[in-house]
Amino acid sequence: MKHYFNKISNVKFVRDIATMQIGQIVTTGSGFLASILFARLLGLGGYGTYAIVLAFTGMLGFVTNLGQQTTALTFFAEAYGKKDATRMKEVLHYYLFLSACSAILMAILIPFLPWITGAMYSKPEIGNLARLIFISSIIDPLFVFGSIVLQSVREIRKLTIIENSRIVVQLGLSVLFLLQGKGVMGVLLGTLYGTVLMSLVSLFMYYSIRQKYNLPSLGEIIGIHKFSHIWNLGKDGIWIAIDKNVGNLYPNLFLVVLGMFVQESIVGLFRLAFKLGNLPSSFVLSNISRLSASVIPTLSSSGAGLKKSIVKLATYSSLIHVSATVGALVVVPPLIPIVYGADFSVAVYPFIVIALLHTTSVAHMIMTPILRLYSRIYYATVFNIVALSCSMGAFIVLKEHIKITFALYSALIIYHCILILVILPTFKLTQK
Repeated sequence: MKHYFNKISNVKFVRDIATMQIGQIVTTGSGFLASILFARLLGLGGYGTYAIVLAFTGMLGFVTNLGQQTTALTFFAEAYGKKDATRMKEVLHYYLFLSACSAILMAILIPFLPWITGAMYSKPEIGNLARLIFISSIIDPLFVFGSIVLQSVREIRKLTIIENSRIVVQLGLSVLFLLQGKGVMGVLLGTLYGTVLMSLVSLFMYYSIRQKYNLPSLGEIIGIHKFSHIWNLGKDGIWIAIDKNVGNLYPNLFLVVLGMFVQESIVGLFRLAFKLGNLPSSFVLSNISRLSASVIPTLSSSGAGLKKSIVKLATYSSLIHVSATVGALVVVPPLIPIVYGADFSVAVYPFIVIALLHTTSVAHMIMTPILRLYSRIYYATVFNIVALSCSMGAFIVLKEHIKITFALYSALIIYHCILILVILPTFKLTQK
């Protein structure tokens, strides 16, 4: 057994996965700690304002995400594997060009943010706070640039170190500013300063490995004058961007709309409920997604094998996820008032609803690689748009007749029920 363990541990792929899993533990733990510290130091009202700012900027994610990160990672890794220096330069040029376009769009929007939030919430100060997140988003592509390269050349240890360092630095600076009494602005300033610092570190990392892996310099990348590759790569990134941006509307759109009709404190309670309700999914579904993405394509040539594997994967995944959800439903509710404070105890009720609804996420996570396999990923996007539209319409109507929180619960139920229907066209694809 010891010999077998040593043999496995010497495999680079296994070591990389283990390193990333350790990093994921740090990421999850830091996120959980941040929610506790922010809730405690901001209080219910301040945390509610913070929730509205994040939801508002998250809803505008279509400006910051043009699909360049996922597209660049996919094609740069391919180019590096083939040692195609020209292609590597083109992919990184595509990434920087799209990121610059995104930055220009955000820069144009920044002056108008207070006016937008003033019209939505009668609170221009929300827009002023959102400006800090937009500035961070303008700088962040420099950090991601280094991350894409580090992941592609399999420098996983360095990648994990800088990604987790950024989280820890941002959290530390945010807490420091909070202790100085800067409130929500302090949290966002901590994020901004951490982004600037770690972007410089990421670029330094790139230069430190550039010669070792024969990578292009920034001058060579920026110096490309032809732009035909922008369109060729962009065609693959369009649906990736649409799918991700539509997916990111949940739960931001619900929180943004809710904030237009209730006090910030209620939005804060629901944000905390969403964060905690997603814990079972974040622990379980990340591994399910990785497994299904690698196993399902290998069985695509065998119709019977594919169907059987889907059934097994869905069954076992559902059991694991339901078990994790049951555990969370037992452990989390009594801990919320203890860990976050008595003011946040009401978050127990939306947490229970959201945690139960998120059990349907298993189906969506398994269906996604199948849709990609058949080049039908737009099915998931269409169902997401329909689900969001119907649930928002239901919320607007129901809030006039029942308690607004019950109207939101009903809208969330409608959203998840429609989203899970993507199983039907996916099942038909596997029958062909």
